[in-house]
Amino acid sequence: MSETVIIALVGAGSAIAGALIQAVVSHHRNRFDEALMIQAAIADNQRLWLWNRTLVDHIWRGAKPPPPPPPEGLFEAFQPDHKHDN
Repeated sequence: MSETVIIALVGAGSAIAGALIQAVVSHHRNRFDEALMIQAAIADNQRLWLWNRTLVDHIWRGAKPPPPPPPEGLFEAFQPDHKHDN
């Protein structure tokens, strides 16, 4: 084989390998973001349960207004720390 054909084959193989690596990294990055969103939703659910429990206790005791305030960080939107374009 001539050098030109070998260089072309190596270049094509490198391009294909780069595309595969990029796809794998993108997939894992998306899965990581999904896991962070799930953890944030679980934390919100726990805070909401705590606030509901506090409100029920407040009503059950017959306490006067105002009701207890919501816990810190309830319903704060999930914001990933890193930005990427995929």
